[in-house]
Amino acid sequence: MLRNYLVLAIRNLKKRKLYSFINIFGLAIGVSVCLVILKYVDFELSYDNYHKKSENIFRTTTQYYQNGEYRGISPLSGYAQGPSLLADVPEIKTYVRTHPMYGGAVVTVKKDANDPLTFHEENLQFVDSTFLDVFTYASVYGDLNTALDNPSSVVITKKTAERYFGENENPVGKVMQVSGGWADGDYEVTAVIENVPQNSHLSFDFLFPTHNLLQNGQYKQDNGWGWNNFITYIELHTHTDVKAVETKLPAFIEKYLGKDLAESNAKSVMILQPIRSIHLSPGYNNESSPTVNTSTIYFFVVISIFILAIAWVNYINLSTARAMERAREVGIKKAVGAYRGQLISQFIFESVVVNFLAIVTAVLIAMALLPVLGRIVDKNFSFDFSDPRFWTILLGLFLFGSAVSGAYPAFVLSSFHTVEVLKGKSEKIIGGFSLRKALVVFQFASSLILIAGTFAVYRQLEFMRSQDKGLTMDQMLIVNGPSVLEQSSAKERLITLKNRLREIPGVLSVATSGAIPGGGFNWGTGMRRDGTDPEASKTGSVVWIDADFIETYGITVLSGRNFNPAITSDMQSVLVNEAALEAFGLGDPENALKERIILGGDTVAILGVLKNYHWNSLKTEHTPWLFKADTISRRAFSIHLSGTNMSEAITQVEKQYKEAFPGNPFDYYFLDDFFNKQYAADQQFGKIFGLFALLAILIACLGLWGLASFTTTQKLKEISIRKVMGASLTNIVALLANQLIKLVIIACIIALPLAWYGISNWLDSFAFRIGLAWDLLFVPVVTLAFISLATVSFQILRGANANPAKVLRSE
Repeated sequence: MLRNYLVLAIRNLKKRKLYSFINIFGLAIGVSVCLVILKYVDFELSYDNYHKKSENIFRTTTQYYQNGEYRGISPLSGYAQGPSLLADVPEIKTYVRTHPMYGGAVVTVKKDANDPLTFHEENLQFVDSTFLDVFTYASVYGDLNTALDNPSSVVITKKTAERYFGENENPVGKVMQVSGGWADGDYEVTAVIENVPQNSHLSFDFLFPTHNLLQNGQYKQDNGWGWNNFITYIELHTHTDVKAVETKLPAFIEKYLGKDLAESNAKSVMILQPIRSIHLSPGYNNESSPTVNTSTIYFFVVISIFILAIAWVNYINLSTARAMERAREVGIKKAVGAYRGQLISQFIFESVVVNFLAIVTAVLIAMALLPVLGRIVDKNFSFDFSDPRFWTILLGLFLFGSAVSGAYPAFVLSSFHTVEVLKGKSEKIIGGFSLRKALVVFQFASSLILIAGTFAVYRQLEFMRSQDKGLTMDQMLIVNGPSVLEQSSAKERLITLKNRLREIPGVLSVATSGAIPGGGFNWGTGMRRDGTDPEASKTGSVVWIDADFIETYGITVLSGRNFNPAITSDMQSVLVNEAALEAFGLGDPENALKERIILGGDTVAILGVLKNYHWNSLKTEHTPWLFKADTISRRAFSIHLSGTNMSEAITQVEKQYKEAFPGNPFDYYFLDDFFNKQYAADQQFGKIFGLFALLAILIACLGLWGLASFTTTQKLKEISIRKVMGASLTNIVALLANQLIKLVIIACIIALPLAWYGISNWLDSFAFRIGLAWDLLFVPVVTLAFISLATVSFQILRGANANPAKVLRSE
């Protein structure tokens, strides 16, 4: 019997090759999208799971309140927090502190005395010696138990070892020279570990002991609670009640920070964050790595379900449409004694065959799609065919798809009355026409929502890229300052280089600063207007700039003036933005010049007020931002180019830089590219959304084309009669297109409110965003209508141009 069912199934697939292709390929795309999205979701949910002790590892985070107002949450802490927690809370087994080497450093390996290997590195971390005990990393060379015990040791990743020492070479015992960082000196390689997994919230290439860092003057003069530049992790003893530990933290905060908090009318609430949840918890200030919202992850799961549903809708639609064609087959089989159960089994078996072929094709398509997704999110994805979950999902999709797509056609076809079918009355009893309309509307509505969402993401990203930032971004070349230099002559050599760069043809202006737009700040601290109580303090950001920075970046001065290096008081004053006026109650720009600000422990005058500029992403509101004067900065050179013969100008900049500071790598980039990296997560979201929207539309178009082909064939007699009666080509086209247009209109009525609601909610996460203009939905509607009409136009014209004589000659 099964052999007979298989033969019939294959025969029917061959008989209608077009419909077979649409069904199999459409289902395959739907299943492949589902597999790819589930792989992406599984990856995002797997962050930091590879640590063997992950269940017991937590990151300390602190919620801040000022005058009863919530000011945010941050993972940063002082260096004393970890040791104090270990001493005061017995449930804590050990702690680990990490501290990035802000600004990076130049690393040199003298493999050849005449040609040392030098790179500017950014991904360096200071860590406690317990780091490799708490976190799980595999050793390539060296003993991880003692690798960080010596203050002059360094642990590097495999890719770093290969870059400096070559492949398959053991670098343990070799020396790496670090310059320009927080702890310059020679460090001996004590271990090499495997590269940090992609699903880690903490990324690094170098690990240095914290010992040398804590010898830095900034920390030696601190009691361990003032400079919050560390991230503290704790490992709890096994089976410890986390909630019980958290109940002890308010007393801990009161013991060490209670007095300072009371003086400023502030409050701190410490929370233990499971390491596995860090990647899935956006909204933290000073986060060390990109995060993702779980709602975004599950949103893509919903999209995969929609796409899969669209594919199944295609199958059901085409199957029910073909039911009239197969009705006579069913009637004859019933007349010769076939049972209803046998007919149901036959049609379900056909569905099983189609779904099996679709699953096989889906795996091949998914294997091609996964690298595309990997390139979008900058990850290396691959399916693990040894994972039983993969085969479980595949089996589940196969069984569910076979049941859903086969059950309804089988039920309809097996329910035909033999006599009526053989009399040719199957069209009256087939039913399902209204269902097909409803399913097509579902496809249209789903496609419209996806098109509208893709269009909105594109518009918002384009808005953020093109919006006036309040400072010059175009043709701004950024060159990292030197790290290898003698401190005694550093200032003079930096000034000399700056002057030489100005003389290069094509260079409009040059400035130096301690940070650049999109690259953070130099100092985040509490500040307030002079004369106000300490509780009025609010957090602001400070960046050191030279006197040419404001002009080079074209920042508008609303009142006052720029720094003048010849005036001593200028170099001790600050420039503030408009956001600072409102935050600190400084009044209008002119009045603010009469005020002073208490910054940290100093009181400084306001030299000028600047129009608000976007130093950070447009996703965030303007915040108090202050510039302090510096004669010259070694962190970054901002070089504004004219745009003519830029490659030659860059060559000359490199020549002057290497002559001034030999032994330093010449690292440069353009500011607009660097600034737009802040939107990488949103760009990834838009690309993923667009990719899956395109695939959903492709599936819908395949089904629509097949359905239009079948419908047109069914209406050929009606069309021919109308043509004989004098109907024009335009009348016929309008007749065939009218039904499609009605379905598009119904889909729009259903989808537009949903799309509007979803887009509005998504845009709420941006401080500066596009408005909900009419074209945001009108363009997707026109796009859907055009795609739909273009899809069925060939079939419509085929029917309209049919020869009535050939169609009606059998009547």
